[in-house]
Amino acid sequence: MELRKLDSAKHAALVAGLFFKANDFVRLTEGVDAGPAQVAGYFKGVPPGCDIAQSVKVGLFEGAALLGIADMAFGYPEAGDGYIGLMLFAPQARGQGFGKALLALLEEEARARNTERLFVGVVQANVPARAFWLREGFMPMKTLGPVKVGAMTHLVDRMGKSLAR
Repeated sequence: MELRKLDSAKHAALVAGLFFKANDFVRLTEGVDAGPAQVAGYFKGVPPGCDIAQSVKVGLFEGAALLGIADMAFGYPEAGDGYIGLMLFAPQARGQGFGKALLALLEEEARARNTERLFVGVVQANVPARAFWLREGFMPMKTLGPVKVGAMTHLVDRMGKSLAR
């Protein structure tokens, strides 16, 4: 397994393929089938007030195969915070410990940038994702919503974890 930084010019087709494979997630969260909008949102999206140039867009590869992606921005919801916007895996890569390993790498990057807390937003309908984040030490901080995501409306749990050593 290898973690690589992703670039929209070089990796858009691979990311599109991953979203297509993970269409169950797209349908659950957005109510539509995977397509170009998800790829564009992945590469261009950051939380309010964050600098896209400071964000982290990474892929987990096995050889040439893209098994998972993640993105993380800095300065949201407060200065000194990090925010994981997405961590997504192909169905065949789920449940094999890749999420825990990728999260450890994201936490390492966040600590290297002196990030004090790490946050993630989880739609309440995504029960397995919420369980993952709870197992990894993230605690519910606030419920947001209703929030419109694509064609769906969700309640979103903002979950957080201190990165203090």
